[in-house]
Amino acid sequence: MRVVLVTSLERGGPIEQSLLLARSLARSGSSVLVTCANRQLAERFEGEGVRAEVAPLRHQGDLLGAAHVWRLARGADVIHAHDRRAGLWVRIGPRPRRGGIRILTVHGTPEPYHPPPIGPERPGLRARLLYRGLDAKLCARVDIVIVPSRFVADDLVRRLGYPADKLVVVPNGIELPPFAPSTGNLIGTLSLLEPIKGIDVFLRAVARLAPRHPDWRFVTFGSGSQAERLLALARELGIEDRVLRPGFVPTSQALASLRVFVLPSYRENAPMALLEAMAAGVPVVASSVAGVPEIADQEVAQMVPPGDPEALASAIEHVCADDALRDARVQAARRRVRESFTAERNAATVRSVYERLL
Repeated sequence: MRVVLVTSLERGGPIEQSLLLARSLARSGSSVLVTCANRQLAERFEGEGVRAEVAPLRHQGDLLGAAHVWRLARGADVIHAHDRRAGLWVRIGPRPRRGGIRILTVHGTPEPYHPPPIGPERPGLRARLLYRGLDAKLCARVDIVIVPSRFVADDLVRRLGYPADKLVVVPNGIELPPFAPSTGNLIGTLSLLEPIKGIDVFLRAVARLAPRHPDWRFVTFGSGSQAERLLALARELGIEDRVLRPGFVPTSQALASLRVFVLPSYRENAPMALLEAMAAGVPVVASSVAGVPEIADQEVAQMVPPGDPEALASAIEHVCADDALRDARVQAARRRVRESFTAERNAATVRSVYERLL
């Protein structure tokens, strides 16, 4: 089977999931090509034994970039888009061959459909025309839409008008690292620094914790559009010297430094960082929001409502204070990932979707 995976992002969960899927498909005998935004990303895929080509889709009107992708996919059995911009051009473009299939994975709802306080109470007319109109109608040109969580799949049908019969839920998966319960001493997050991730809520929780625990140290791993705004908020809260901001750090290195992993997001689909923390033996405090409860619950993590700094601070204190509960959750979390959220399981399910459609 010849498969072309199309990406346009430079970082984030969709790229990491694409990397794992490409590697697993290649190991199972498929011929895999990935189109990438830049040479650095292409080298990451090539380092995993997957052929990659630099074919950026620079903006939604990048017809020349799309034509390059279509040429690379010509003759393939499957062309599979892994983000919104890639999905636009894969759906508009031709089938890779006669009888070939077009697949789209949707990793989340578009920004105008994010919940308050990061999104509007009601999407505007332009957003409704673009997403509930054009985006939903273009699903007629794709064979299947893969969604990593049932919550987001249902949301796409209810709020954006996606055709329910085109959607299939395939949970994300990761490769299990060697099990080593965390010995780090930092409490922190690992994510893109974007509004949806709720890093502001984490900083407000830190402002409550810092005076009560003068020996604790905190960290926000990642980069993004909100970096300067979050730095200004830390200064305003008087915690600038208590929160490390190392930028992007490889996931395994970041998790090894953590005493507690915090996921304070306002909305998530099936976050890779959560799965990686659970598998790596790092205790978790997470927002019980959107697709997160399909991965984590009180058996494996300390769950809190989104947007509540006081609840988040109390949850972090609770995890740090109860060694027996923390250890039990760490073991249960690792077991859950091993049973339900591995890269091999994800790739086998996706491959079965390909085969059924072909």
